[in-house]
Amino acid sequence: MEEKNKILILGHKGMLGGQLMKVFGSNAIGWDRGDVDASDNAQLSGKLKAINQKLKAIINCVAYNDVDGAQDNQSTSFLLNAEVPKNLSIICKELDVPLVHFSTNYVFDGLAGEYGEIAEPNPLSVYGQSKYQGEKDVMAVGGKYYIIRTSVLFGPKGQSELSKKSFVYLMLGLAEKDEAIKAVSNEVNSLTYAVDLAVQTKVLLEQELPYGIYHITNSGQASWYDFAKEIFSIKNIKVKLSSVPRSEFPRKAITPKKAVLLNTKLPPVRSWQEALTEFLTSKDNL
Repeated sequence: MEEKNKILILGHKGMLGGQLMKVFGSNAIGWDRGDVDASDNAQLSGKLKAINQKLKAIINCVAYNDVDGAQDNQSTSFLLNAEVPKNLSIICKELDVPLVHFSTNYVFDGLAGEYGEIAEPNPLSVYGQSKYQGEKDVMAVGGKYYIIRTSVLFGPKGQSELSKKSFVYLMLGLAEKDEAIKAVSNEVNSLTYAVDLAVQTKVLLEQELPYGIYHITNSGQASWYDFAKEIFSIKNIKVKLSSVPRSEFPRKAITPKKAVLLNTKLPPVRSWQEALTEFLTSKDNL
C-alpha cells in the first residue's frame, strides 16, 4: 500500500502557497486555478478522491483577499472564504484527512487590541465576516482541522498574476517614484513572513499537534508607519516618510484599529524585524 505522505496545496501559485511548496518539497502536490476550480465542488471532490490514497493533509490557500473589494463583491468573498472551505471540510472528513485553512486578524473588531485563539470574533467588514463564516463552517463540519489565523503577510511574490503585492513591494515601488511617502500610524497589526508561516504550518502537521485554532505571526506588532520605516531603514533608502491617521487614507472597508494576534499555543516565532531583514537582504527575493 502506498504511503500517505503527500500534502496537497490548493492555491500553490500564491505567495504563501509558493512557500508551502518549498517547505514540503517532494511531498507537496500543488494545484491552482489551472488544475481545479475550487468553487466547483463536484470537480474538486472527484479530483481529491482520485488521489486520496496518497494524501496526508490538504492545505487551503484559496481565498478572496481584497479587503476593500469584498465590500462590492460580497458573493465572491463568501464563495471563496466560506463556501469553498466548508465544502473542503466535508470532503476531508469523508476522506479522513486533516484540513489546514487560513484565516485573518480581521475577524476581530480591534476594541480589545490583542487577541488570543479563544477570543470572540466580531468582524467589521464583509471580508472579515466572510473569513469568520469560513471558520465557523469548517468547525461545524466536525472533521480534523487546523484553522490558522495570520496577519499582514509579506514575502516573495507568488507565481500567479492574481497574487497580491505585499506592503513591502508597495513601499519600495513608491520610494522609486515619490519623494514623500505617508503611512498610517494609528492602525496596528501583527506582521507575518510567508516563509515563517509555511515552516510553522509544517510543524503543526509533522508534530500532529491537537486540532483547532492557532495564531501564527512573527513576534511583535507594528503600525503601517512602523513597517514602512523599517523597510526603508533596512534597505538604506532615504525618503521623506510621515505618519498620518487612517482618515487620510479612507477605505471602503472598516478595519480594526488594533488587532494583534497573540500566539498562546506554539513557541514564539522570530521578530518581524528579523524576518523582514532576511527577506530584504536575500538576493533571491528582490
